[in-house]
Amino acid sequence: MPMINKHTAQGGDWPMNNKRAADAATLMRERYVEIWPKILDPWTQYLISARSAFDGDMDKMIILAVIGLATLQDGRVLAHPTSSLKYDDLGDDRAKRADARPINIESISLYTGIPRESVRRKVRELIARRWVARDTRGYLVVLSAAAIDLEPLSTLLFRLIGRISNEINDHLSL
Repeated sequence: MPMINKHTAQGGDWPMNNKRAADAATLMRERYVEIWPKILDPWTQYLISARSAFDGDMDKMIILAVIGLATLQDGRVLAHPTSSLKYDDLGDDRAKRADARPINIESISLYTGIPRESVRRKVRELIARRWVARDTRGYLVVLSAAAIDLEPLSTLLFRLIGRISNEINDHLSL
């Protein structure tokens, strides 16, 4: 299983070449006790809702997210320009899908640290829910039903992101 070390805890491979992102990270560290309680309630509500949406199995959520990363790489989920790609487009079965980045059970297991047999079993469950399928090459892709079924959870996530953004903006502008 991937370990959390000082490198990953401080942003890992996420580039901090954006001054605002670096300022926000510094702000959160310096004013944690003041800011975090305002974010903790919506974050907790999101996690509880996510757990419920995935039948109490957060590994399924992680697996779906990893498949989603491959499906959405470079905005290629739909065959139109990324600039016009909207969240609501993800639920449109009529949209022509572009080829996703290849991802399979072994890749998911290596990336997440979830045992391969557990990934295989959970992928079968996601396929049964019609949230995931295999493309013509045998690779896993997220289906539009996942976006439709998980829309309330996505809405909570968007609100959480907005709340975090507002808290950071409020404190950075002081």
